[in-house]
This record gives sequence, structure tokens and C-alpha cells, in this order.
Amino acid sequence: MSNKKILHPVISILIVMSLLFGGITQASNVEAAPTGPTDESKVPHYFGPWPNWANSPFSMPDAQVVITGKGSGAEAVATVGANGAITGITVTNPGSGYSNPKIDVVGSGSGVKAKADVAKTASVVAINVNTFGSDYTAPVVTISGGSGSGATATAYGRVDQVTVTNGGSGYTFPTVDFDLPAGPGGVQAQGHAEMDANGTITAVIVDSGGSGYSTAPGVAILNGTRFDPAALNAGGQYATATSSLSITAIGLDTFGDNYKSAPDVTITDPTGSGATATAEINTGAITAITVSDGGSGYITPGGIRKFVDTLPGLTDAGINNLGQYLPIAEPDTITFPGTDYYVIALVQYREQMHSDLPPTLLREYVQLETNVVSGKHVPLQTDLLNGTTATLMPNGSQAYGVDDPHFLGPVIIAQKDKAVRITFYNLLPNGAAGDLFMPVDSSFMGSGMTPDSADPFDPTPVLGGTVMDSVRNPLCNEAPKSADCFKDNRATLHLHGGITPWISDGTPH
Repeated sequence: MSNKKILHPVISILIVMSLLFGGITQASNVEAAPTGPTDESKVPHYFGPWPNWANSPFSMPDAQVVITGKGSGAEAVATVGANGAITGITVTNPGSGYSNPKIDVVGSGSGVKAKADVAKTASVVAINVNTFGSDYTAPVVTISGGSGSGATATAYGRVDQVTVTNGGSGYTFPTVDFDLPAGPGGVQAQGHAEMDANGTITAVIVDSGGSGYSTAPGVAILNGTRFDPAALNAGGQYATATSSLSITAIGLDTFGDNYKSAPDVTITDPTGSGATATAEINTGAITAITVSDGGSGYITPGGIRKFVDTLPGLTDAGINNLGQYLPIAEPDTITFPGTDYYVIALVQYREQMHSDLPPTLLREYVQLETNVVSGKHVPLQTDLLNGTTATLMPNGSQAYGVDDPHFLGPVIIAQKDKAVRITFYNLLPNGAAGDLFMPVDSSFMGSGMTPDSADPFDPTPVLGGTVMDSVRNPLCNEAPKSADCFKDNRATLHLHGGITPWISDGTPH
């Protein structure tokens, strides 16, 4: 295998990634398929009504702002920070008629203290769009007159049309991708392209204009999708296009004060025209809310917190708070002169992945010691659902690691024009111990009955069935698995991320 095909010039890093199978330590949950559609003793199962514990929930903010007192219409949202403390409250609707409102935050926490700023004079409390107009690309809202000052706003719109500026060539399966909207709660626009017999894009049709665009979004006309791209035909060229908006909403950023009458609202733009809007004013608007004490605990109970652990670095010098780091593989330059040679094994090992979780049972890669490369001389252990056992080589001898197993695995630093040779060993446990420690959907081809089993899996859908149909809960979902089932300790390896030939399932995409 030539590294010229897979590596960029100078030094590139090829990370040998572990199989991403997070685990659970309780064996009782995978002993058999559920006995009924709502059998909680075997929860979860993929086709039933109960959630899957593999998708552990995040700890989410649990804080709802409640505004009471004389007045109506005011709304606000709270921002939750570390330890569930309220770090700020943003007014989304100023309401009107308030004099001394009370601010409460309802949720799982306590202790927050906040005070509202109420405008004594009239403020702009809403802007209503009367006509949408068209062809807007960068609309600017100006609020003037009415004897007051300080109100500002942002115009939001939907995509009303797309203009093809260059039809390109060589398309076979064109798709259209719009930029995401900037506005809160905005919805991405959708469309499709039309092309002629030469693969030239002739038009882009807007199927759904979306919402929340403060500027006209960029438009990409792809061949295939960004997740499954296809190459243009030989000599092909990508098409280009621009979009424009119609104005559908105007959101207030600040509310101003001292207005004696409704101010004028003007929408200016380099290209668009026709949109009109009117402002509403009222007294007693809540213009801001100041937090003096953030309290604590305003997060959902359970789950895991975000952004509490540092990223692992290279070698044990880059160890993080969980004990994680990425080992750098040590090359053997003697066994195969002129090449970097590595012996890599797939092993089953526990590693802590988050401060709120116990160590997780994983399948990871580790570099093995040889008579040339020794490293830390780590005697490897195979972690099981219950206990551990020594990790043995195929000849029965103890396996030694150059370093400890770590997710994502050892980093191989490769150089252009110098070949890399790798021998892989699958050292996962055998027999029932090699069955996966999390639910397996064995209705997928290649994960259930083997083709030569007495009763091979029939993928034909069962109409009018329940979650207990064998097609949904076949024999191979049970543990330990039948001898007629594919083994869970199989492994397959290939290359990604470089200029690799088709047999390695590669390419930079």
C-alpha cells in the first residue's frame, strides 16, 4: 500500500479509530428479548415503546421565566450556566401596562433574584409586517419619528426565489442546499434543481421558503448530497446561484422610550422593495431584566452535563481530567526496512468517557509490543461484563501493549513516500463473552442468522404485526447467541480520509 495515495505532503496523522460501541455494565438487560410489547424487565428494545438507554440524555436547562403583576404580554427567556445558575434573562416581548412586575423563575432550581426595568414612557412593543415585498438580500430596518428614540429591530424573511447565475455542466443528480437561518426558531429553506440533457442547471425551484433569514442565504447546487457526494461528469463545472427574500417578520432588538406616537418603520435594501410595516407603542413595557442572584440547580435532574471535561491531548503529557490521551504509535523500522511497521490489536476495555458516567465498556485499538518495540510493556487485560481476564495472543501467550488502550486508539504519524505496514489482531473475547454488551438490532442483514443456518433470517416485512414479531425480535437478539447467528466479536478494517482506492472504501469525502 503506497502512502502517496493516502497522505498529504509533509506529515499527516492517521488515527486508527476504535469501534464505537459504548457499553452498559448490567448483563440482565440483554439476557433475552422482551416477553411482551411493554415488558419493562427487558427494557430497552429497539422496536418497543420504551426509550433506549444507549442514548443517555443530556442535562438540559430547566428554567421558565414567569412575569406577574399589573400589565400583560411580557415574555422572557433565561440563560442557564454552570451548576444550573441563571446567568441572564432576555426580554423577548416587552408587553405593556406594567408598573412593578414580579419576576420568578420556575424549574428544578431555587434562589434566583431578578428585577425588571419598566419604561415610564411609551416604548415600541411590536412591529407588524403589512406587505412582504420581494427581492431582498440584506434588509435594514429603521425606526424614526414619533418623538422618541432607541428602538431597533431586525427584519426576517423567507426565500422567495433563486436565480441561477451559472448553470454549470456535468450534473447527474443535482440537489440544492441553503444556508441556515440566523433568526431564533428559523427554518431552513428547501428547493430542487432542474437540468437539461447536458447536465446543465436551468432553474432552482423553491419548495419551501423557510423562515428567520436576516440576509439572503447562500445556495449550493451539489451533485448528490453533502453527505453522499457524487462527482460531476468529466469536464463538469459546478453551477452557481443567488437567492432573495420576502420580509415576513420584524423582531424588536431594543424597545426605546419617550414615544408620543407610533414611529415610522422603513425597510431599506440594495435590491428589494415593496415591504411595509407599522409599529405599535404602549406604556409600561418591560425593557430589560437584571439578575442579581443566579441561584442554582436550574437543570434537569439526571443525564450528563455538557462541556465539563477537557479534550485529550497527544501522549500522556496531554492527559485530561478523565485520564484520557491519544498515544503516539512507535514505528518498527527494522522488520521491514524502508517502512514503518506497527502491530495493532482490537481489545475490549473500560474507559471513563464523562465525569457523570462510570467507566464505559468499549472496544478499542492498542499497539502491541514486539521484539523490536516495547514501550511501557503493559500487560493487557480484557474487561468483561463481570470481571476481567488476561488478554492472550493467538498462541496463548500474554499480550503486552506499547501503551494503555485508549479511545480513539494510537496515532500513527506517517510520512509521504514512506509505506506504512500494519498487522491487525482481533483479541476480543470469544464465545458468549464476545457477544456485544448492548442491544443488537439483528434484523439488519449480516447481523442475524448466518446464510447457512437452519432457519435463515427472512427480511420480508410483517404487516399488521406487533413488536413481538420474530422479524422484529429474532433469535439473534438474545444473549448468549445461538450458534446459527453471526458472531458479535467480528471486526472489519479499512481506510478513510485520504486518497485511497475504492477497495479501501476511502476518499476524503
